[in-house]
Amino acid sequence: GYTIKHYQTEPCGNLYAFVLERAYNTLRKDGWTGMIVQLSLSCTERMTPIRDKCLSESSNIWFSHLDDRPAKLFDGLQHIRATIMLGSKGRNKKRQVCATRYFRWHSEVRQWLFESLVFANIGTHLTFMKGSAPKIGSMMSSNLLRRVTDYTSLSNHLQSKSGVVIYYHGSPQYWIRAMDFVPYFWNEQDGERISSSVKSLILQTKTDAIAVIATLNSSLFYWWFLLFSDCRCLSLREIGSFPLGLDQMRDDVKIQLGELAKPLMESFKKHKVRKVTQYKTTGKVVYDEFYPRHSKPIIDEIDRVLDKHYGFTEEELDFIINYDIKYRMGLGGRKE
Repeated sequence: GYTIKHYQTEPCGNLYAFVLERAYNTLRKDGWTGMIVQLSLSCTERMTPIRDKCLSESSNIWFSHLDDRPAKLFDGLQHIRATIMLGSKGRNKKRQVCATRYFRWHSEVRQWLFESLVFANIGTHLTFMKGSAPKIGSMMSSNLLRRVTDYTSLSNHLQSKSGVVIYYHGSPQYWIRAMDFVPYFWNEQDGERISSSVKSLILQTKTDAIAVIATLNSSLFYWWFLLFSDCRCLSLREIGSFPLGLDQMRDDVKIQLGELAKPLMESFKKHKVRKVTQYKTTGKVVYDEFYPRHSKPIIDEIDRVLDKHYGFTEEELDFIINYDIKYRMGLGGRKE
């Protein structure tokens, strides 16, 4: 086999990082390079060495971010969330770093796909979260990011041991699911237990815990998740860095969030479906699946309460409430 030596990008552990590094090393000044790679280029800490190289050696660089559902970039291949990177080699003070939002589309619009992409300058947002170049795509998202990042991070309020425990599902698709209860999960091998997909957080008080549950289910947090994550797994990085500003939040806002969290949990339970499946490793598995799109009116109210905290403009609040709504509500023809 081959051994990679003397590459800055060795810690990335992915062939495309080595190829990109080699491309930049052999490229002449003002030359261009481009690759279609995995979404991880723009949003994971592991790929920081190659992302930093691309950014530091490019006079201008563009990132297009494309989902693999409902349509994917290459039919016939496995589902891969993709980033298309296009950069010109060189260094200048007026460097532009531009990116699209996390873009979803249907196969019938494939011929207009690249004409549909909209870019926004993300140069001023590159240092906010380690390991991520945000998938902004519009001035509205850029302005929103400036507005919310004036607040303190949620990580300042997470406890390591004792406190009030809440739960969230670590593999969202169109909805974040945070709960004050443990979702039902049973398998033939271990019996009833907490699913490995369900993670926990600990807050100091019940008031804070319920406010965080409501916030994590909000469309605002969903927007944040798509901006910074790999759009597949919700990790403590995205949650902890979220600028909720609990210490800056008025008590009445916390109370209103808590008052909305209760009917939201009831709505989750009302619309859940108990499913049965079979796996080779664990045998029969029984679990509850939740459909938050049925709870959208409550989630909208949560975003309106968060508006009292952040002070959004009318246009910003409308943008948040309707963010990615076509696909989240199933209007794009997707299956749950």
